[in-house]
Amino acid sequence: MKFILSILTLLITAPLLAQTPAPARAVSTAAAQALPLSAPGSASLPGLAVTTAAAVSPGVYLSTAAAQRPSKPAVYATGGVPLSGIVLMPTAYRGHGTNAIGLGLDFNAAYYIGRLYGKNSYAWTVEKKNYLDRIGLWLLSADSKMQIQTEGKWRPAMAAGVQGIFQFRDAPQPPINGTFSLTVKATGKTTASYANAYVALTKRLHPKFLVNAGYSDGDMPKIIYNLSEFLSKESINQTNNHSAGYPVQIPTGMLFGGFMWLPRTDSPIGLEFMVPQGAPQSPKLFNLHLGTLLKLNFEMSYLTFKGGWDLMGMFQFRYNYLPK
Repeated sequence: MKFILSILTLLITAPLLAQTPAPARAVSTAAAQALPLSAPGSASLPGLAVTTAAAVSPGVYLSTAAAQRPSKPAVYATGGVPLSGIVLMPTAYRGHGTNAIGLGLDFNAAYYIGRLYGKNSYAWTVEKKNYLDRIGLWLLSADSKMQIQTEGKWRPAMAAGVQGIFQFRDAPQPPINGTFSLTVKATGKTTASYANAYVALTKRLHPKFLVNAGYSDGDMPKIIYNLSEFLSKESINQTNNHSAGYPVQIPTGMLFGGFMWLPRTDSPIGLEFMVPQGAPQSPKLFNLHLGTLLKLNFEMSYLTFKGGWDLMGMFQFRYNYLPK
């Protein structure tokens, strides 16, 4: 009889016991991170000790927000001179080193005075050494770019732009053999206009040292072929045993790059290289920027090609118009 009464009592009290809240269960840190976090002040999850995001370790909530926040642009002191280009080719910076997305506009003037010294190994030439030869080549260019990516702690600055170049001579290109006369009148035969588009990447490895690399497509390689009589169409055909009228194809693609060192904010020292891709005689031009050391913006250029090399002197001036 007592057994039957016990069974009946259990059946009656079971529903009431089911409605009694269970004791809170401890949740490990890993489990709490796996659960969806509610905003502070929201309703708690029933039966759990962790009820709101505020109850979880603050590091869990803050690290999630930090992972979604974009990195800030790097901040460097701007220079006293334009850092938007080294000599002929641009960097990804605008103006004096502004690290912000936006437009930039530069004007650049370069004047190749002449060859200081050079050598060649061509069998058809009379002189194997050449020195103090006039070049007289002016390059007036406008460089417009759009910086599309700022420089961060690890990422480089990136810019895309176009260059328009007007070339003229105050002396005709020296012939392969013989003398030449000087003239100061720019004629249709001694003038040319070029254009090219480019993408440039620039990164500061140190606040006073930056590296630059890029690719251009357009007429820039043609300028290199105007710097030496050994890169003229006639010379290339003679070197390769072709007829005088044989077509010489100059490619449009070119790799460029270099570095710039800032011992002082207004006294950069830079070196850039220009390497046309798949070009006849494989010319490569290196421009060394020493203007602030040698005064009057006097630069040195080294041109190497298959069968010879030239060391040239030049003047170069860069003016930044935008941003101010």
